[in-house]
Amino acid sequence: DFERLPGGLEIEIGCGTGHNLDLLCKVFPQAKVTGVDLSGAMLTKAKVKLQAHGDRVQLREAAYNAPMGGDTGGYDLILASYALTMFNPGWEQALEAAHADLAPNGRLAVVDFHRARLPGFGHWMSLNHVRMEAHLLPGLERLFTPEMCRIKSAYGGVWEFLQFIGHRKN
Repeated sequence: DFERLPGGLEIEIGCGTGHNLDLLCKVFPQAKVTGVDLSGAMLTKAKVKLQAHGDRVQLREAAYNAPMGGDTGGYDLILASYALTMFNPGWEQALEAAHADLAPNGRLAVVDFHRARLPGFGHWMSLNHVRMEAHLLPGLERLFTPEMCRIKSAYGGVWEFLQFIGHRKN
C-alpha cells in the first residue's frame, strides 16, 4: 500500500552502488530518491549508474544516524537492504532516524541478515563487519508496526535473513 509513493520521496540507507535506487526510479518514475552511504567510492559508482535519472536522485555521503528529511514532511519509503547489520555501532540510531524521517503514511522496508545458525559463519561475518545476532527485529518492532515480517533460511540453513515492512508507531 504505497499510495503516496508514485510522486513521493524515497531514501535508501546504505545505498552502495545505487542498484536499488535505479530499480526504485524505474518502478516509481515520478518519485524523488535519496541515497545515503558512508563510502565515497560506492557513491561515485552510484552517480554513474543513476545519471540517466537526472535531478530526481540525490546522493549523500554521510552516516544515517540522524533524521535527514528536514521540512519535506517525511519520506514515503525508507529502504535498508543488507546495511543495518553493518552499522555497529549505529543501527539503533539509524532506526531512530528512520522513525523520525518517515511520513505519517510512509513505510520502512528492510531486508537484512538475521542470525547465523553456525557459530563459525557468524564469527566470519563479524570479521567482515556484519552482526548476525537477531538484534534488528526487536528494534524494528519497538519503533514500527509490522505489516509484513518474515525470517527465512538461506544457503541450506547456514544463516537466516529478515524481511520487514512496517509503519511507524506514534
